[in-house]
Amino acid sequence: MSTIVAVFAHPDDESFICGGTLAKYAEEGHRVVLVCATLGEAGRRMGVPPIASRESIARLREAELQAACEALSIERLVLLGLRDKTLEIQDEVALASRVEEILQEETPDAIITFHDPLGGHPDHCAIGRVATRAYQTYTAKLERALVPRLFYLAWTGDSSVYTVHPQPVQQVVEISIRDHKKAKLASFRAHKTQSGMNKEIWKSEKQSLSRLSDTEFFVHSLGPALTEKGTLI
Repeated sequence: MSTIVAVFAHPDDESFICGGTLAKYAEEGHRVVLVCATLGEAGRRMGVPPIASRESIARLREAELQAACEALSIERLVLLGLRDKTLEIQDEVALASRVEEILQEETPDAIITFHDPLGGHPDHCAIGRVATRAYQTYTAKLERALVPRLFYLAWTGDSSVYTVHPQPVQQVVEISIRDHKKAKLASFRAHKTQSGMNKEIWKSEKQSLSRLSDTEFFVHSLGPALTEKGTLI
C-alpha cells in the first residue's frame, strides 16, 4: 500500500477541501498523514452560537482537528505549532527542512498541498511554497524510481488558470468521492466552530450529503506521470 502526506496551514483545510479524497485512500488501506502548520487561532469564527473565546479557540480547534482526523481515518497527525496568520513571514528554508524530515520518515508516494499563488489565503500560499521546497530537496536525493508525485489542491477541473504560473502542470486529476461523502460530512461537522455558520452542513444527513460535491480536484505538478485517470497513486 501507498502513503499520502498532506501539508496544510489550518485545521479544517483537510476536511473542507479534500476530505473525501483522504477518506477514500484511507479506506482503501493506504496510509494518510496530515501535517498542519497552525491551529487557526487567529480566525474569527467561534461557532454559531459561539462556543469558544479568543483564549480557548486554539485548544478547541486542535480537538476538532483530532476528531476530523478520526472521521477521515487519517493515521498520523503532525502539528508544526506555528502561529496562525504568520506563515508568510516564517523562515521558509528552516520550515521546509522540518517538512522534509517528515517526508523522509514517511517516504510518501504522493504529497498534497496548496498552490502558490492560487491557494486563496496567505497562509495557504506560504505552506504551499514550503511544501514544494521540501519536496524538491527531498526528491533530489532519491533514485528516480522512488520519486513521489506532488499535487496541488484545485477548485475546478480547469487547468488553464494554473498553466500561467511557474509550477508545471502535468494534468488535473478528478477524484470521485461519491462513496466517501459521509466521512467528509462527519469531518466538516467535527470542525463545529468553523462550519457552524454553514446551515447546509447542519441539515439532515441526507440533505447535507446532497449539498456536497461528488468530486474533488488536484493539479498533478511534479513527479512520475500518472498511468490511470482519476487517481493520485
